[in-house]
Amino acid sequence: MPKPTEAVQKLLAEARADYQRANSPAMKAAAREQLRQARTNGNAAAGIPGSRRN
Repeated sequence: MPKPTEAVQKLLAEARADYQRANSPAMKAAAREQLRQARTNGNAAAGIPGSRRN
């Protein structure tokens, strides 16, 4: 298989870095928190009571 050109290697390196950044533990935690907040806001807007665990 021929070796990729410099332009292709650069694109692959950028894609690899973007993937690692997007899938870091900190980004995953932020996404989970954002999802929880969106659900909470949606439930509140719909008039659904909060957690009954308290």
